[in-house]
Amino acid sequence: MDPKLDAADFRLLELLQEDARMPMAKLAELVDLSEPACYRRIQRLKRDRVIEREVAVIAPRTMGWPLTMIVLVTLERERTAILDQFIRKLQSVPEIVDAWYVTGDYDFALRIVARDMESFERMTRDVLYADNFVKNFKTLVTMRSVKVQAPLKAAAPDDDVTE
Repeated sequence: MDPKLDAADFRLLELLQEDARMPMAKLAELVDLSEPACYRRIQRLKRDRVIEREVAVIAPRTMGWPLTMIVLVTLERERTAILDQFIRKLQSVPEIVDAWYVTGDYDFALRIVARDMESFERMTRDVLYADNFVKNFKTLVTMRSVKVQAPLKAAAPDDDVTE
């Protein structure tokens, strides 16, 4: 069940996406709450898993991963056991930093980082080519990142929707 969020919750979430280490006094001021009320809301948002985690966003190049690829994967079959097995495999590969099960012409979209093309090739051989249920995959090598995990704004309710 999705927790009920009000305007102050959404404003807090927007601010925390910009700077999760913003001092409580500043957050409280910007949301027009007392510091204790602001703190309690943030704790509730964490408890309710609205805030999934707090992380530092590091440039992959800094950590020794200068190449980024988007890989689109098609499986031979989409049976539950095959999907679950493939998902477990994706979760165990450190070079796969994001993975989405998608609709359309492909079954999965992956964001993969690599030290160089040789290490990427080794990973594809070990993970994708070696899997009997991977029908094919398409690799897009990124040239440059132009937008990374942009903060989400609260979606405005759609007044035109009729039930």
